[in-house]
Amino acid sequence: MNYKSVVDYIKKREKERNREGISIEFDGNKITRKEYWEKIEQYKRYFISLGFFYGCEKPVTICNLNAPEYEFIYMALLELGAIVSTVSLSFFNSDVKKHTTEKGSETIILSVEYITPNMKKALKDLGNNNGKNIVKRIIFTSAGDYRTEEKEAIYNKQFNFKEMINFLELPKNIEIVYPGELKRATENKIVLPTEKQKLNLLDYSATYSNTGGTTTGVPNCAVHSHKSIIELLKAHEKETFPDFSVNEGDKSLLLIPISHITSQYYGLLLRRASGANIIYNPGAFEPAQITKALIEDEISDVISPFGLYVAVAHSPLKKGDLNKLKPSCGGEPTPLGPTKLVNERLKWAGSEPIVIGGGSTEFGSAIMTTYGVENRSNETGILIPGAKAMILNPSTWKESKIGERGILYARCGWQMKEYLHNKKATEDFFNYTDEDGNIWGTNNDIATITGEYNGHPIYSINGRVHDFVVPTQDNKRYTPGITFTDGKVDSIDLNKGAFLFDMRDKLLNIPGIIEAEALLIPHNNDNESGTPVVNLVVAPEVNPANIIKHIYESYGIEDKFVPEGLIFRTHFARSLSTDKREIITLRDERTTYYTINDEGNIMKVAFPENAEPLYQVINDLNDIKKTIPPKPQKIFVKK
Repeated sequence: MNYKSVVDYIKKREKERNREGISIEFDGNKITRKEYWEKIEQYKRYFISLGFFYGCEKPVTICNLNAPEYEFIYMALLELGAIVSTVSLSFFNSDVKKHTTEKGSETIILSVEYITPNMKKALKDLGNNNGKNIVKRIIFTSAGDYRTEEKEAIYNKQFNFKEMINFLELPKNIEIVYPGELKRATENKIVLPTEKQKLNLLDYSATYSNTGGTTTGVPNCAVHSHKSIIELLKAHEKETFPDFSVNEGDKSLLLIPISHITSQYYGLLLRRASGANIIYNPGAFEPAQITKALIEDEISDVISPFGLYVAVAHSPLKKGDLNKLKPSCGGEPTPLGPTKLVNERLKWAGSEPIVIGGGSTEFGSAIMTTYGVENRSNETGILIPGAKAMILNPSTWKESKIGERGILYARCGWQMKEYLHNKKATEDFFNYTDEDGNIWGTNNDIATITGEYNGHPIYSINGRVHDFVVPTQDNKRYTPGITFTDGKVDSIDLNKGAFLFDMRDKLLNIPGIIEAEALLIPHNNDNESGTPVVNLVVAPEVNPANIIKHIYESYGIEDKFVPEGLIFRTHFARSLSTDKREIITLRDERTTYYTINDEGNIMKVAFPENAEPLYQVINDLNDIKKTIPPKPQKIFVKK
């Protein structure tokens, strides 16, 4: 192999194409491929001046919005052999320590756009870590850099960076790098190693990525090596996977911040290795703006939550407007009704049908795809070349028959090598060895085989066992974890808790609901009890009272469960998991929210420090309306 790292592999692919042209477009600015690699080289010089070197394996915590600078940083760190500790969302208090001191991270790279009052105490505490100064520097960046000069000046004028950073009262022993300083510092003259001096990084760790874990609140941290990421990229080469839809020169719109695992691997690295021109989304995440970009910029490829395409399908479109679009989304299979309606609308506008991808962080974000599959709803798809899967019945420990639900097991060249500092969780994941000595992993996804396509099984991932809530005789609820005996999954009832998915599908059929997700909010810091809640993205004109009315009408007296909470968003969110984390934060960080009591009064709930909640009747509905975007609204509904 003539590559030693992920970046070397991408350089090799670019050399094979022997092609110049545009590499990045950002709010009017175009960066050529030559300029692209020159920028990465400059950023490498900067990090070398900080003591980074090839094979250093220094963890760096990165949490940023979408802009070219973050890609330059990310690629430079990968080539140096640093380990990028990815944070899929903006920091909450509970995240800061977990993503820095617990991982030995000396450097935090953070967008100033993510600064919030809640971060103040958490960042201040970094200077008092039992006398150990682990975090040495925080590099603040801005999405204003690398626009055209005129637009960069207009954007940055909106922020007083010094005032925002001073507000945080950071410890004096932590170096602060202000937005723009990093860009200027890359001009430092540093002697770079020769090719012979570079280490082979294939077996080195490249990323520590948070798994989902947001439903139960217990995420683990999956470690991927350079070799595993390269295997994922190789699996999508045209010679290996002819149906893969991204072609050289395609315009690929990147919506999710690259600190999100899906956007790292699929939105960035896979598109970069395929020769795509990556378009960074400079504006707000609004359907109208995105629709305009899809049409005017002639975008052909975008990975996004399904809800975006629902919103786009409801936007004003003319026949042929989207004739270059090849839409794709990840996550659970999309429900039949909304998918059919959206695909019919998008195809009328010239688009291809939506491609769905499925998998998990542990398996490099995806092992399945619906490329080529005719029915692209309620299914996750066929296996990506090089991936293997089987569904085991936890009661019989035999492979499930077609249509029979079981636990999904998989293995592939791009799966993680371990959970960071968690030997037991790693053993629980890789818990099955077949007769040929192959080790299989599972994160307890419940799945079925629904049919076949060209001789390949079509899988449907129905959800994770940990997300299910089980009723008990005393009307308490708990989520069943998977337990193992002698390396095998103990028997469980897979039908318990399926109401969460039924709940989601019922709500998606209510007019005005763009996206819905059913989840469980734990009552405490354990996994044993919780409240079923529905997270909704609704059209701005929808009255929440009408949604509540539909809830009453959708569930009969015989139903054991109805959603006890509703979270309303009046604008499209980057992902529902963002809202999910915010709701858990409502509980953990005791943030104000709104509820409805048994008499139908709207109540404002506040959580004083170390005290019981305070309830106040709200008569002026404008008070609530002001809090809806971007704050979530939590409403309890009781029969």
